[in-house]
Amino acid sequence: MNTYMKNKLSVTVITLNEEKDLTRCLESVKNIADEIVLVDSGSTDKTVDIAKKLGAQVFYRKFDNYANQKNFAAEKSNGEWILSLDADEEISPQLASEILPVLALHNQPAAYTIPRKNIIFGKFVKYSRWQPELDRHIWLWRRGKGKWVGDVHEEVVVEGEVGKLRDAKIHHQYDTVSEFLQMMNRYSEIGAGEMIKKRAKFSYFQLFFQPIYNFLVRYFYRLGFLDGWRGFILSYLMAVYHLELWIKVWERERRIG
Repeated sequence: MNTYMKNKLSVTVITLNEEKDLTRCLESVKNIADEIVLVDSGSTDKTVDIAKKLGAQVFYRKFDNYANQKNFAAEKSNGEWILSLDADEEISPQLASEILPVLALHNQPAAYTIPRKNIIFGKFVKYSRWQPELDRHIWLWRRGKGKWVGDVHEEVVVEGEVGKLRDAKIHHQYDTVSEFLQMMNRYSEIGAGEMIKKRAKFSYFQLFFQPIYNFLVRYFYRLGFLDGWRGFILSYLMAVYHLELWIKVWERERRIG
């Protein structure tokens, strides 16, 4: 039924044990969201209690991949517009003040891209291929016009014109190298599965080329050296990530056959 939704802006969040960051995330949108929809995949900490205390509608869904989890959250929302956030992100006051007038416009685009500032190891990373403009994606879209796709590094695909917002949302990513290594293991596992599903073949050339290429691009071409020791460590760790990814493709090919 194509009727006007009573809530104008729905903010969606997916979670698993996010008690450390969730309050900051939800507090940042309390003045712009008509509703907050949170989909949890089995948190054992205080995530769900925090979400309910701050007024979010909480749903449970067993995790299979990020795109399906986020699409489920969008389906549970009632807003005319959907704004997707991760639990370790926040909307800056400048971005909030930019979003609200946009929603009131007539003849808007179907979606908007938003840049993202990444805080890694306690500091805003300006280069190293984490520049806000290079991390610009669709995170705000009109109901029925967008859908998440991809098992890993998921993106919103929309029908129609896409506009651009100027101000960035803030991503509090990894406080420690240990957290970054956990991410690498999780994402390389999902990524290897997606590559096998797309019939990618293990390649010794890619095994050696991709890590070296990614380090050189991040540290030199994307000016990672200007981020100091963080730039070097991030460039190095992302090289290791691509090495890990191709090794896992090799492992899966051996298991298959």
